[in-house]
Amino acid sequence: MSEPQHTLAQEAIVEGVGLFLGLPARVRLMPAEPNTGVVFVRADLPGAPRVEARAANVPPAQRWTALQKGGAEIQMVEHVLSALAGLGVDNVVIECNAAEMPCGDGSAQTWVAPILKAGLREQNVPRRRLRVERPVVITDKDVALTAAPLPEGLLITYVLDYGRMFVKSQTHTVLLDRETFIREIAPARTYVLRPEVDAFIKMGMGRGATPENTVVLEPDGSCSVPLRFPDECARHKVLDMIGDLSLAGAPLCGRFVGYKSGHGTNVRLARALAEGAQGEPHAQG
Repeated sequence: MSEPQHTLAQEAIVEGVGLFLGLPARVRLMPAEPNTGVVFVRADLPGAPRVEARAANVPPAQRWTALQKGGAEIQMVEHVLSALAGLGVDNVVIECNAAEMPCGDGSAQTWVAPILKAGLREQNVPRRRLRVERPVVITDKDVALTAAPLPEGLLITYVLDYGRMFVKSQTHTVLLDRETFIREIAPARTYVLRPEVDAFIKMGMGRGATPENTVVLEPDGSCSVPLRFPDECARHKVLDMIGDLSLAGAPLCGRFVGYKSGHGTNVRLARALAEGAQGEPHAQG
């Protein structure tokens, strides 16, 4: 029997400030009809434009994931997308009154708690899974992201490697299900390298960053705050991958391995899968 689609049982609200712009934001996550997918609505703009959470709507790569359609843009969407995918929410309308999602504590827990409180409602329409049929490889210099077939489920591995600086090499693997996501992935926080902090300040960015929502990695291997997991940085990369890959437009079934990859390569792979590139033996960046 096919899995049913799910939406929220009732509305969930998240409030806070954005990590990069530092502006206050109020977000309403609302139940949606079957086959709606994830749709953002900029309620603060004339006409309340809608932006579908699809890889085709991601503007040129940057340090975080954004969506744009016409004049409507939503920044820093990867954490809420990760929470929705990790919890199995297929259909939701996300109404926001600002250009950036609230960052909360820098992890997906900001979104997980309100979604769980709202509850999920089963819908009488089967869920469509996007299965990786053949290997897909995205590369960029020493960065690689691969997708390969897997009989069932979503298996993700991330390899973090900054050489001899910042943190020791980390690897984290997870076979995704709701409880594993809540326990092992959702709490992992955003991190930044010390040299990036200075660069963001010069750009006027990072206005919402605090010691509570951003882990700073120092060149000598120390961290600005105690880590929640020894491999918290690798786990956060997995968190980002789950959110970014959901931009393929359907729950994924496959084996994914990232080596030093980031939002740009994640979105390129999501776009390749959405466009049917999984039918080709090799898609290289």
